[in-house]
Amino acid sequence: MNYATVSDFILRVGELDAIELTDRDRTGSVDTTVLNVALSDSSSQIDGYLSARYELPLLDIPQNLVRICCDLTRYRLASMSQVGNTDEIIERYKLSLKELEAIAKGQISLGIANSNTEDDGDNGVMFTNPKNRVFSRDNENRTRTC
Repeated sequence: MNYATVSDFILRVGELDAIELTDRDRTGSVDTTVLNVALSDSSSQIDGYLSARYELPLLDIPQNLVRICCDLTRYRLASMSQVGNTDEIIERYKLSLKELEAIAKGQISLGIANSNTEDDGDNGVMFTNPKNRVFSRDNENRTRTC
């Protein structure tokens, strides 16, 4: 599942930039196949950060993941096109990676309920000592009388 769509990407970077980044055959239009592959690659990269903390796939996609996916995709496409990576593209890419690292560490929450870190109460440990036995260091079992 991709975190961003072709229209999300075009809305964020603009149609002209999307064409420059994807139009390898010089048709003058956005190559949706190239863009979808890049969006999928970026989404997979995001999953690597989220998988330790959240159950995937996410049921609802927060807007910050859509933005991050578009920024990662733009960086990925620029590095494979004649456009090249500008300072802005590189900076947005670095900021996106920092945000993903913070999400993975739990410093930033996605605000979704299906977190793997939530305590559901089913994995607790209970210790019992039904006969009130006391164990000493010399492995002699002594019965405690009360």
